Amino acid sequence: MKKRSLSFAKTSFALLLSSILGFSALPSAHAGPVTSYNGGFSLTSSDSTPVLKPLWTKTADIGGAQRLDTFYAQTADGLVFYPAKGKLFAVEASTGRQKWSVNAKLGSEMVVGSGTIYFIDNSGSLVGLNAKTGGVLWKTKTGITARYGTYNLALSGGKLIVGSTETLHAYDTATGKRLWKQSTEAVEGGTVYGTYDGVLVASSVVSGAIMVDQYIGYDIKTGKQLWALGGSYAPLLEQRGGYLYLRDNSMWANQDYAAIVDKVSVKTGKKAASYSFAQVQDGMYQQADQVIIDGKYIYVSMQKYIPNVLQGYSSILYRYELDKDPKTQKPVAYEDHGDLLAGPYMDRFFFQRGLQLSYMKFAGQASTSYPEIHNPVSRLDLHGTGIYTGLSDGLFYLIDIPSAKTLGRIDTGGRVYGETLFSDDTVIVQAENKLIAVKRPSALTDKAQ
Repeated sequence: MKKRSLSFAKTSFALLLSSILGFSALPSAHAGPVTSYNGGFSLTSSDSTPVLKPLWTKTADIGGAQRLDTFYAQTADGLVFYPAKGKLFAVEASTGRQKWSVNAKLGSEMVVGSGTIYFIDNSGSLVGLNAKTGGVLWKTKTGITARYGTYNLALSGGKLIVGSTETLHAYDTATGKRLWKQSTEAVEGGTVYGTYDGVLVASSVVSGAIMVDQYIGYDIKTGKQLWALGGSYAPLLEQRGGYLYLRDNSMWANQDYAAIVDKVSVKTGKKAASYSFAQVQDGMYQQADQVIIDGKYIYVSMQKYIPNVLQGYSSILYRYELDKDPKTQKPVAYEDHGDLLAGPYMDRFFFQRGLQLSYMKFAGQASTSYPEIHNPVSRLDLHGTGIYTGLSDGLFYLIDIPSAKTLGRIDTGGRVYGETLFSDDTVIVQAENKLIAVKRPSALTDKAQ
C-alpha cells in the first residue's frame, strides 16, 4: 500500500478538516494531514484503554490554537527538531536528551534532508544548519518580503524551492546560492508538489475578481514558466504516466456534477481529458466532499440528495474506474457510513459517524466502530499498521488496524495536533505547545500489511 506524497513532502494519511493558510480552502481532494480542531464535546464512558507513560515531554512553540506564528517539529536520523522560546532544539527521539540548541526565530516551517535543516528566519534569510551539530552551514538573504508572513519551502528536483508573495526561488542545497528567481502572482507561498520529467509543478492562491488556486509548470533547471492552468484546482490527486490528475474547483465548472477531474499533461499543461462524476441538481452547492485516487480507482465521497432539495441527508462513497468515462459506468456505492476521514488503506476506509470513529472493509458493506472513541477526530494519521488519532477532548489514541484493538492513549491536554512523528519504536505526538514521546506498542509496525 503506497503512501500519498502531500504538499512539501509530507507522507502520512490524514483528514483535511479545514484549510491551512496558503492552501486551497474548497473542497478536499485527497486525505491529507490536518492540524485543526473541529469542535465537539465529551461523553462520559468507561475507557479501559491502557494509559501510555511518556518517555519524555517538551514544551515547544508548535500547534497553538488560532496562531499563525507557530511551526511544527521534524524528525531525522534519530533526532527531533523543534522551536521553543526563540531557539531551535535537537533532542534524541528515544530519550529526549538534548543534543544542541541554537538561537533561531523561524519564519517558515523546517525542511530536513541530506543531513541539513533548512528554514527561513524572521529576518527573511534562508538558513542551512548541520542537523547533527546545529552549526550554520550557510545563510542567504532572500530579499523576499512575505505579505502575510508566510514562506513555503520544499526540496524538489535536487533543489531547495522557496515560495512567498509574488515570487518563487530555487537555491543550491549545499551552498545556499540562488539558482533562479521567478515572479508570480501568488498572494502567499503556495504549494510545491514535485518535479516530474524536469517540470516543477506548483500551485498558489492568485487574487483577482475572485480568488483561485492556479497551477503552474516551471523548468526546474532555469525557472522558466512552461505553462499555467486557467481556472482553479484543488490539491494534486495523482501524477502518473506523464499526467497530473486535478480536481477542478472553479465556481463555474461544477454546474451539474459533484466533482470534475481533469487529466493534464505535465509537459504542456494541456488537458488530455476531463471526467464529470455524480450528476446533481446544483453543482455549486452540492459538491463532493472528497475525491481520492488510489491504484486503478477513483473515489468520490459526498452527500446523498433528494430532488429539489439542496441539503444532503446522508453520506455515500462512490468507486469508479480511473480513466474511463463515468457516464458509462455503474459505480460501486458504499452508503450511510458517515463522513470519510481517510483511506483507502489496508483494504479499509475510515469514517466519522456522529462521535464515533469507524472503519469499513472493502469486502463488505457493514462498518465497525472503535468503542473507545467518543469525540470528534481532530487529526488522524495512518502509519504502518496503526491509527494515530487525536480527539477534540485532548485524548490521543493508538489503534492496531488488523485487530481493531485500541492499544494505548495519551492525555495531551490540547485540541490541536500536528503530524504524528516516528523514529524507530518511538512515537512523537505534537499537541498544543508540547511534544509527547511514547514507546510504540509492539503490536504496531512501520510496514502496512
